[in-house]
Amino acid sequence: MRIYKAFIVVMALLLCGGCIKDEPLSPYADIDAFVLPANIMLSPATINQNNITVFVRKNVDLTALVPTITLSEGATIQPSADIPQDFTRPVNYTVTAPDGKHQRVYTVELTSRSLYKYGFENWEVLSSNAYETPVEYDLEKKRTTPWDSSNKGINIYVQYPEASQYPIHKTTQHTEGQYAAEMLTKNGPGSILGIVNIPVVAGSLFTGVLTPLNALKDPLLATEFGQPIEHKPLRLTGKYIYKAGADYIDKKGLRIGFRDSCAVYSVFFRTDRNLERLNGTNILTHPNIVAIAMMPPAGRAGTPNENDFVAFDIPFDYKTDHVVDFDKNTYKLVIIFSSSYWGDYYEGAPGSHLVVDDVEIITEEIEE
Repeated sequence: MRIYKAFIVVMALLLCGGCIKDEPLSPYADIDAFVLPANIMLSPATINQNNITVFVRKNVDLTALVPTITLSEGATIQPSADIPQDFTRPVNYTVTAPDGKHQRVYTVELTSRSLYKYGFENWEVLSSNAYETPVEYDLEKKRTTPWDSSNKGINIYVQYPEASQYPIHKTTQHTEGQYAAEMLTKNGPGSILGIVNIPVVAGSLFTGVLTPLNALKDPLLATEFGQPIEHKPLRLTGKYIYKAGADYIDKKGLRIGFRDSCAVYSVFFRTDRNLERLNGTNILTHPNIVAIAMMPPAGRAGTPNENDFVAFDIPFDYKTDHVVDFDKNTYKLVIIFSSSYWGDYYEGAPGSHLVVDDVEIITEEIEE
């Protein structure tokens, strides 16, 4: 592995401050926001690498929509945002940076169905980075990108030559199909320019989006969790293998007598005008949380055999008096897996190993 040169250049420029007199034209070609009319869009768009997923209301006409698109300063887009598009199929937008050299192609996909099954059979490189991310297909065979991972943040400062070397990757150690999701805890790069110390990097996979630069300032704010859900969740089920690494390292880089454990849980919460997604600071504590399905400590400590999958079936614990009403409220669901429970604090035991497969959210509709 090697230190990612672009990161060093960016940080050097930030430290330099006003020493550059003539700034070059910007190389940024980003879509910062994608918005559809309120009567169409159920939840804010999820922008994950070069993929944009928008949850829309059921039984609405998607054949001639005009989105509002916010670009990085000075960038241009084709086709023009004011041209109606047929979003019953994926739509591609090409964004060109002010320097005229850099471009990004975004794929926008709309879906009106929540996903409840995750098989981890399809993995893609979602941008120019080397690592892969699982993608899923809904009941209408539409491709969606609900998952993000700590790979995105790790890729800022460490770049591995192969996707299989990143902490999150596909594995042929599976139950059904061809693949499962594997997460590893690894030694981190240590001090990054004296700005942040990263002794350990944990493999974390979750429904939501990670903002990489926030991971350097505050890793707990880097993750934004949640995808819309249409039915009341009852249980989180699936199969997993877990083995904890031998030597636990804390966020100061010290080896301490602590046993690592994995994270396997789901959070069901209500959105409002002040809350669209949870983050690492409030994932288990926000007052809008309606229910949590958390694997018990004994299960998080490890499975009997690292070659044999163990089934889990975790009920949602409804912690509030809130009456679930999908006619009056909008709800979202988070699913989180990590090879080290405290990995978002850059803690864990290198060598900790988690594999998950055949994950499903059992809802009232499915149970009935």
